[in-house]
Formats: sequence, C-alpha cells, structure tokens
Amino acid sequence: MYVNGNHKLNIWRTILIVTFSIMLLSFSAKNRNYQTECVSLETDGYVAIKIWDTRKGAKYKPEQARKDAIHAVLYSGISGSNGCSTQPPVLNNSDNKEQFRNIEKSFFAKKGKWSMFTRSSAILTTMPGSIGQKKWKVYQVSISKNQLRKYLEEQKIIKSLNNGF
Repeated sequence: MYVNGNHKLNIWRTILIVTFSIMLLSFSAKNRNYQTECVSLETDGYVAIKIWDTRKGAKYKPEQARKDAIHAVLYSGISGSNGCSTQPPVLNNSDNKEQFRNIEKSFFAKKGKWSMFTRSSAILTTMPGSIGQKKWKVYQVSISKNQLRKYLEEQKIIKSLNNGF
C-alpha cells in the first residue's frame, strides 16, 4: 500500500502531540493522581468523600489522603454521586488560586493548617466499582468545607459569600 508524504507527516505530528501531552500530564499538579467520590454532605458543613491514589495503590498513606481531599475541595471540587450534589471548587477563579499558592507550601506543611479542616481518614472495606480488583487503599475523609472557606476568607484569599449584599 502506498502512503503519500503528507500522510506520513500527519502521523508523525500526531505521535509527537500525543507524546508531548503525556509528558505534560505526568508533570502536572505535583503528580497528584487521586480520584474522589462523594459519600455524603453533612448538615454541619462537612463533606465526606472516598479518595484513592491511582499510582500509589496500596502504598497510599492516610495523611496524604487527607491532604489530597482538601486539595480536591480547593482546586477541582467533588463531582456529585450517591445522592450528593456536585461541590464546586472553593478556589473558583485564577486570582483565588494564585493567592492561595502564596501560602500553599506552609498550609500543607507537616504542622500546617490543613489538618484543622479534616475530621477523619478511615480505610474503607467497600471499594468504588471503578477501581476493579487491584490492591488499593481507599479512604473516607471528612472535610469541613465551611471552616475551610471561613479560613480562606480571613486570609483574604476568597471573598465572603455574602459580600456585596
């Protein structure tokens, strides 16, 4: 079968783009590879989520799960499922994210403020269906979204929900 030169060039461009995209994804967001699933929204301002790391698998530690859960609430939000409504990210625009990055290292440090906003990190015995039969550590973490929001307002990173009324 004869393939013209333009077709070969297009194939090489596609391979190059795919390779470059994979490289970018592997270096993004400090290699965070967690997945989340909403468990419940509680009346006291807590959101309970299941969280697991697709790379660390059985080596995923509870402290990292708690940090990742807060990271998800801050940056990506939590998709709705199991009767939970979708939870948008607390840092909902580029200005908020940039301001938080100024304190992020100290916030997530060993003795940082992050630990004030999580209530638990328990290993679950029931696994999300999407992860199959692999050996995973899946944690349930409760995050005080209201207290986290209040803290970020006090730090002048985000504006109060009733700002402008």
